[in-house]
Amino acid sequence: QHHHHQEQHHHHQEQHHHHQEPPPPPKPAPAPMPAQQTGDHMALLSNWAGQDVNLQQHKGSNHERKNQWNTDGLPDAARRIVEGDRDSPSWRQKLQALEGVLCMDANHADMDALAYSSVYLFWVGVGAIACVEDGSHYRPNHHANASQKMYESIEAIERVASNAGGRFAEECRALIRRLHPRLPAFTAEFTQSVPLTRIRDIAHGKGDKHGKCREVRAEIKHTIQNKLHRCAGPEDLVATEKMLAKLTAPGTDYPEEFIEEFRIFHRELKDFFNASSVTDRLEKQCREGNPPGSVTEGVNRFVRAKATVDAIPGSNQSDPQLLAAIEECLHALCDLRRSVDHEINHGQLAGEPPDQRQQWRLAEIGLEDYAFVLLSRGINALGAESDPPRNELTGAEISSALRMLAAASDATALSSGGGAGEEFGHIAHEAGELANNLPGGEQGALRVRAVAERARRSAEDYCNLLSDLFDGRAAALGRSLGIDGHTVEVFTEGQIRASVVFQSAKLASHLLRAARTATGEAGWDCLVAGEVVGARLVSVPRLDPSDPTIRSLTADAPAVLLVQSADGDEEVSTCGPGVAGILLCHALPHLSHLALRARQAGVPLVAIEDPNLVNHARSLTSAPGVRFVAQPSNISLDAAEGGYRGGGGGGGAAAPQRQAAALVADTSRAGRVTPLHELGQMPWHAGVAVAGSKAMACSVLSALSTDPNSGFAAPTGAVLPFGSMEQAAHALGHAERLNFLVDALESVQTRPEEVASVCGELQDLVRQLRPSHEQLAALADPFAHDPGAKVMVRSTGNAEDLAGLSAAGLYDSISNVAPGNPEVLGSAVAEVWASLYTPRAVASRAAAGVGQRGAHMAVLVQQMLVPDVSFILMTRHPMTNDPNTAYAELALGHGETLASGAVRGTPWRVSMNRSNPGESQVHTYSSFGTALVPDMDGDGTLKSVAVNCAGHWLSTDDGARGQLAARLVHAGGFVESTLGSVDGGALLAQDIEGCLTPDGQLWVVQARPQP
Repeated sequence: QHHHHQEQHHHHQEQHHHHQEPPPPPKPAPAPMPAQQTGDHMALLSNWAGQDVNLQQHKGSNHERKNQWNTDGLPDAARRIVEGDRDSPSWRQKLQALEGVLCMDANHADMDALAYSSVYLFWVGVGAIACVEDGSHYRPNHHANASQKMYESIEAIERVASNAGGRFAEECRALIRRLHPRLPAFTAEFTQSVPLTRIRDIAHGKGDKHGKCREVRAEIKHTIQNKLHRCAGPEDLVATEKMLAKLTAPGTDYPEEFIEEFRIFHRELKDFFNASSVTDRLEKQCREGNPPGSVTEGVNRFVRAKATVDAIPGSNQSDPQLLAAIEECLHALCDLRRSVDHEINHGQLAGEPPDQRQQWRLAEIGLEDYAFVLLSRGINALGAESDPPRNELTGAEISSALRMLAAASDATALSSGGGAGEEFGHIAHEAGELANNLPGGEQGALRVRAVAERARRSAEDYCNLLSDLFDGRAAALGRSLGIDGHTVEVFTEGQIRASVVFQSAKLASHLLRAARTATGEAGWDCLVAGEVVGARLVSVPRLDPSDPTIRSLTADAPAVLLVQSADGDEEVSTCGPGVAGILLCHALPHLSHLALRARQAGVPLVAIEDPNLVNHARSLTSAPGVRFVAQPSNISLDAAEGGYRGGGGGGGAAAPQRQAAALVADTSRAGRVTPLHELGQMPWHAGVAVAGSKAMACSVLSALSTDPNSGFAAPTGAVLPFGSMEQAAHALGHAERLNFLVDALESVQTRPEEVASVCGELQDLVRQLRPSHEQLAALADPFAHDPGAKVMVRSTGNAEDLAGLSAAGLYDSISNVAPGNPEVLGSAVAEVWASLYTPRAVASRAAAGVGQRGAHMAVLVQQMLVPDVSFILMTRHPMTNDPNTAYAELALGHGETLASGAVRGTPWRVSMNRSNPGESQVHTYSSFGTALVPDMDGDGTLKSVAVNCAGHWLSTDDGARGQLAARLVHAGGFVESTLGSVDGGALLAQDIEGCLTPDGQLWVVQARPQP
């Protein structure tokens, strides 16, 4: 059973943080106190939520229980816990009842059992669930035996979960690490038949030579000794702490020998309740056990480092000596934790008896808890908790904050496991690396921003995991047991706020504020410029056209939408004429599909990156209207009088002009697979009519790439022209049904529910279709020379990649397909065909004035590239419309990270002077934590892998980055000079997608008119 205690060393706290609120800032004391005089006896008293514990001079016992036991609607694990508590008045009985819940097959862990048990034991430990005497006499060794059985079960579960990895490992470890400290110790001293005998000797007068302590001895006998030996419970530690406070109160003259005996007993009792301080536990384990030399050395290093921190007076002012001492102590702590964890799992300690493994695991967990205290002190010293917080930090302070962030991330990495553990490990590496090589000026601030943004995002994700684990379960269990409402409400918040990951979020936020102050950023990002005055501000979960709130908006009564989350692939035009502007509550690539669609629709779009600004926006949702200004150099959002008086809007934007080619589909070549070089020999309009603008542009790119002056390569491929889908439907006898459903779609396209139904039928039908064996062989033929080749199976419709209708990301493309596998290739082709009939695509065409009967889909199969870096390049700056400035966004891995915006984070953003290709400016450094790469199976999927953007040459090598910028400007100009005038009109700026492969080759894979 874990209890909350403090070891007051001079001026700061050492504490196990499993309470509702984080510790207060450390307070200085005038002089150090000897360690044996530091008291931790008031900590549990300050967190105790149970009935008052009174010191009694006569025999008595408490049998009062105020809880209830309602099992209605509970899942099985929670029901068993509630029923067990109902039938178990005492702590011993509760522990023994919980054995039946926690002792399970390690290969089939019950997450409910772990989670509800964690909540339950916490409330038992702080007295929110009363433990009372049960009328029997059982010494604490019975509690210890029950604890050992549960410990061995959850230890086995944790081992299996850690090997499994993933979300399962993260959830299991989060719960089990909260269970360990709440089980009593079962070392030999507590499993013997008569444990904790010192209290009997004290009650009988040991240390009280002159009889001054008769009164308190009677209280000790009846309140602590007898109670402990017949029916131990958490309240006994509370009584002991209260007695120690009485014995050591100012003005008392109890014999020091008697007090010292009681102090020793107090330490023994804390050992039993696993409430010892981390230094006491470590020193005891080293003294009484035989740990590996590396662990002993680590303990000594940590204790020395801790003593150095303790000796420095506390301060809220930045003190280089204090910051350096905290950094060293955190470093020693993290190294020791990893050493202990390794030894428990794989080394010498793994062979120790369970009672010793428990103590070492609790020491490791205690080190994490103490890291919280160190980080609190460091955060205070850096001014993050000041009112207002300090936003200007020196380079040395930023480096110190980065090292603390690295330590906090390393601590969380070890605790969390799974994918979260890997992510925090990468953040720790990035932060530590940057701290030791921090550039000066704006570049340094931008790089700090990228690392801090990644760290805060990951911390928020992990806090969300804890919320998911505890929120609903704590509420359900609290209601069933009649727990005080406030205690239930603050439970999850307490678990989060008392964790190291919470300190990580604080440090990341502080670094972000400092970086924004240094660069002049405001905490939000203009993606599409515009101004809206008088419209309401309405909060919605997502940009979903079917959302009742969005559907209720009109052109006469529009609103600015405060969107909580977006994956970057949403439509704007399909949300109707009532969307006047969009505020998104997280970062988004400027060149994502959503940003491009908002730009086309003329809807101002801003991504909010500062939580304080998100809160500001939410506060305005009750205002009659807002004034929303979105400009690259000026973003503002203020309350205004109601009554819409102009601005951007999806419905207000002019409908794109229909292009002739968008309404024409030449099906005369249906079923005839056409290589790109053959398609490129056709006149532009003829080729577009056969296979769409995308395929025709790719054929031109393929031809251009053969020019040695182009500066880029383009992938080979072939296209299955318009009419091939219909031909496949005819071959299976489905042509009549296909035509009927398309006609039905045309007639219901203004009724979303009916559209969804018809689209579902259409997609089910089309997914059954397959190209012929001959067509599949012809599509695979360009890649036959490479047995390991993978291809992209891409959409190329007659209503996409046009000057007035880009339809970016509207239709599906399937990555990483093995062309030599006819079933996989055929399925991918059918999936692309089916994407013509998604509700989103149908609504988008309707909004653009393109009829459903006229929509056709060809399929482009091209060589799959494995990029080091992917990019989207605009030959005219999309924010300033300056034709002399190109703009690019870059990310590691596959370009889907940039195009869809589904991966959270910020790309590298670079502006380039087209008149002077060597001149460029970095606006942001990438904060992405993952990249998308092809799965080796070639089954049409991409997998996510962790990346270190902070250490990539795009971040660290100015020269190499400048050379790439020059190559992009040159390639962009070359593409624009040809594709920008294929219609014979004015030169159109180009939206270009491509990548850089590990061999240094620059590739262009797609180009279309820039929105």
